Amino acid sequence: MSQPKMFTEADLNKALEDAGSKLGRRIAGYLIGGCAMTFMGRKAATKDVDIVFGTTTDAKGFIAAMELVGFKYVREPSIEYSALRASAIMEDSSGMRFDIFDRQVCRALELSDAMRARAHIYQSFGKLDVYLMAPEDIFLFKGITERAADLDDMRILAELGLNWETVKKECLSQRTSGKWAHMLGTKLLELKADFEIKSPIIKSLMDYADLDLLTYAFGNIMGDGESTFKEIAQRINEKYNYSASWTRKQVSRLVKRRIIGKKRAGAKRYVYYMRRALQS
Repeated sequence: MSQPKMFTEADLNKALEDAGSKLGRRIAGYLIGGCAMTFMGRKAATKDVDIVFGTTTDAKGFIAAMELVGFKYVREPSIEYSALRASAIMEDSSGMRFDIFDRQVCRALELSDAMRARAHIYQSFGKLDVYLMAPEDIFLFKGITERAADLDDMRILAELGLNWETVKKECLSQRTSGKWAHMLGTKLLELKADFEIKSPIIKSLMDYADLDLLTYAFGNIMGDGESTFKEIAQRINEKYNYSASWTRKQVSRLVKRRIIGKKRAGAKRYVYYMRRALQS
């Protein structure tokens, strides 16, 4: 299989300059992948550009400008690129590819206010202001994709030094955070196995993902009403085939975390109810 063509900082600057010159008004774009790492001097070149916009109008404006300078839609992207759920994937005759996102990457990881605050301006190209996302946010983005090459970029970023608490906090603040905590935790385990890079947030991410899954399962079983432990245990056994002792342990754990509530409903009887749900 032939290797994909790689593009240098000069190549990328020209493409952004060309597109920026065609914009009708000023917009801001946030680079969140290998292109950002190239502009940071962390990679010599990249094969594609991941750029996120804060509004649908800005994303559409950039797409229109890209069409004016010769970029065309990629109608049938590969499976790994389809998984990114970009608003548009565009490519020019040289093979330079832009993955363009409208506020969300993978239809889940959102361009948050905290991400914008951590980003810093790289350069203005005509009416296009280009920001580089913080290394922690690029790392998080690469930790939730299924592109094999992203693991090596995560290695580079980790070896340069990251604020792990920032990575964890942003991951857990996102919608569907339980899913992303599991994906990122899995990638961190791969980093440890392949490159001996140890992250202090693996356990907390996996614990959170596990708790999220339990919350989802018990929420489905219990609904919005009140149930006795016997009722909960019976439903868990019927649906998941777990024992009453396993269910008692998990209910106690969820009560302690104030996800399940417990109240007296008689002299020797308690009922349980869902207090809240994690982001499943």
